[in-house]
Amino acid sequence: YAIRKANLGLENLENLTGATQEEKDIIKGQLLFFRAWFHFELMTYWGGLPYIDYALNSDEKLEFPRLNCHETAEKIAQDFKEAADLLPVDWDKTVVGQRTPGKNHQRITKVMALAYLGKNYLYAGSPLLNSESTGNASFNAEYCKKAAAAFAEMLNYVENGESWVKLV
Repeated sequence: YAIRKANLGLENLENLTGATQEEKDIIKGQLLFFRAWFHFELMTYWGGLPYIDYALNSDEKLEFPRLNCHETAEKIAQDFKEAADLLPVDWDKTVVGQRTPGKNHQRITKVMALAYLGKNYLYAGSPLLNSESTGNASFNAEYCKKAAAAFAEMLNYVENGESWVKLV
């Protein structure tokens, strides 16, 4: 249901009238984040699965190839990366966020998208998901390096004070 709603939003974004480019970008970033996040949550429970990136029709046959965990993680990563490119680090520093200053801490940000991108890659690099994808029950170093890079980018925003998020 949630994936369908995100896909419907993405497919109909061009129909949004009266919105600035910033507003459209932020909406698209949120929709991509949630499409990726729901697929990520499903993958953590059931492993690789079909990645639904368009709104399915009610009369469409639901016969999609099951992707392995690495294939699923790559599609999730694409959406998280694009979401991170579109979302603000701090909503209060955007025109859109100035409508609700000081009340934007619950909104999806670039920092959150990068954190989940890192988590997605870290899971893909784990022995369990690597075993499902490749038959090798050891850590996948390439995915772990991708996770470290995503976390490093996210931490740069935090440590440079660009985000309201702070390390404990």
